[in-house]
Amino acid sequence: MAWGSAFTRGSSGGILITWDKKEWLGELINSGNQSILCKFIGINQEMTWYLSAVYADNNRVTNRNLWNELITSKTFCEGPWVVCGDFNVTRYVCERTNCNRINGAMAEFSDCINDLELVDPPLFGGSYTWRRGESQNSASRIDRFLYSREWEDRFSQVKQTLLPRLGSDHNPILLSCGDWEFKKSYFKFENWWLEIEGFRDKSKSHRLNWKKKKEEILLQISSWETLQDQRALSDDELLQKSHLAMEFEEVAKREEIAWRQRSRVKWLKQGDKNTNFFHRMANAHKRCNSIESLQVRGLTITDPEVIKDNAQTFYQKMSKETEHWRPDFNLQVAPVISTEDQTWLQRNFEEEEILETIKSCAIEKAPGPDGFPINFYLTFWEFAVISHKYGQESQWVTNEVNSTYGVGVWRAIRSTWTKMQGNTRIRVGNGLRTLFWNDLSIGQSTLQESFPDLMLLSYNPEATVGECWSPQGWNLTFRRHLNGWEVERVANMLNVLGVFTGTTSNPDSLRWKYTQDGILSVNRLYKKENSCSTHGEVSKLWKSLWKIKAPTKIKCFAWLVVRRACLTQEVLQKKGRTLVPRCFLCNEIGETNNHLFLHCKFTAQLWHPFFTLTNEE
Repeated sequence: MAWGSAFTRGSSGGILITWDKKEWLGELINSGNQSILCKFIGINQEMTWYLSAVYADNNRVTNRNLWNELITSKTFCEGPWVVCGDFNVTRYVCERTNCNRINGAMAEFSDCINDLELVDPPLFGGSYTWRRGESQNSASRIDRFLYSREWEDRFSQVKQTLLPRLGSDHNPILLSCGDWEFKKSYFKFENWWLEIEGFRDKSKSHRLNWKKKKEEILLQISSWETLQDQRALSDDELLQKSHLAMEFEEVAKREEIAWRQRSRVKWLKQGDKNTNFFHRMANAHKRCNSIESLQVRGLTITDPEVIKDNAQTFYQKMSKETEHWRPDFNLQVAPVISTEDQTWLQRNFEEEEILETIKSCAIEKAPGPDGFPINFYLTFWEFAVISHKYGQESQWVTNEVNSTYGVGVWRAIRSTWTKMQGNTRIRVGNGLRTLFWNDLSIGQSTLQESFPDLMLLSYNPEATVGECWSPQGWNLTFRRHLNGWEVERVANMLNVLGVFTGTTSNPDSLRWKYTQDGILSVNRLYKKENSCSTHGEVSKLWKSLWKIKAPTKIKCFAWLVVRRACLTQEVLQKKGRTLVPRCFLCNEIGETNNHLFLHCKFTAQLWHPFFTLTNEE
């Protein structure tokens, strides 16, 4: 055992650091008036970390010197860093008895922790680490552990615990970094496996360790760089080194996907390069999901097995029926659905319905107990588990093709419909294939876009024109009685639809609106595309945009702006939201994409210096 001490002040205390010299090599790096910094190098493991031990004065002025000492110590740290000791100051009101406000010393302590980018973990086992005198009415939390983000990345299950106080006015505190899990984790499919070439055909042989793969690639790159320092590399050797760099980028992408899946963050997309953030979120979820102690009938339980038994008993009692009475219902007055509705509800689900439902789910979530996320089923949709049918269990077999469907080409055609829709018009015949809200247009907008509030009130938003039209005129039904202003909205809509002359016996047809005969040909479509003068400019814009050396989020936001995909009021109204049609910056016209980012008077003030430099109006 090795040890070191500093600031010994008789019976009042000081700093004493001890370590196992068989495991660690300790070295004093920096020393101040209220703290010391030590460096520890692992003997049996590849790890170097730093420890700052603190024994602060009970004086706000001298404490400022301590904050400067810690800032200086951080410059020496090239790895995980832990700061611990007696700071003689608290952070929050709840950390001191008879304290009702945050004073200047507490605020400076919090600012120092934030400036040093340290993590202040919660304290388990109690609220205070120091008590005054025998009465013990005055108490505070002036002792604590702090650690860096690198320490949190290295140890995902850090816990700070208060230990019993024996003979001192301070409680000892323990920072444990061990494993908390009580049982083996169940199988979980990793989304990054889908990024491996050949995994689809040989899934069993591709469960690789990306951590080990990264280390191997870095070691090979380091070897090439060492050789490059000694002599010039040949073209083949440079090509091999370049391939290693590309392979490392692919492995890093898999690591990012893996940590994003563990973090369970929905609002960040794949490719955001936030591996550290995902790592911390996953660690936070792991800490929150861990039950260290459980209070049962006034007793605190810490034994893992007893905790599991009590938790199981609690939920069993919760779901167990205690009452045996049943209320009587007069079912004769209950509304009854029609026979057609009963038949429709009892029908078997179609494959297209199931696939569309799966696509609408979060692809990285695993809703079932098998550990497979939605992304797996979308990738391997042609496989099915049919163990009940063939008497097999836990085995994947290929589902035989019983018939062919012409859906592949149709899906490709439908994928371009959003772009084509604005170039077509519908000629209503019998109205059986034209949707009233989604297909009927008023100028350049559909009824859904012009009257989204009325569509939400409609009894059948998917009704066709033929269902809504009668010889007497429009026959619209709503889910409830309309308010006064809603009646006016309906009147305005019917006034606009007054030009509709009614249905005929001919079927509905889709027409190309740029020609009189309404027929679309490849030649006409090609001429229409070439007539758009901005097409080539936009294509050049995309190529130059993604080559700009700027943060990914800036380039993605610029892409959203040009694509008119930002969630402005104009876009939200098209999605069915009912909003006030004005800009909240200038309180003038509606908030469109061009208005918000170009023409709004507040936005124009930002653009004015740039246009002045470029001599643009």
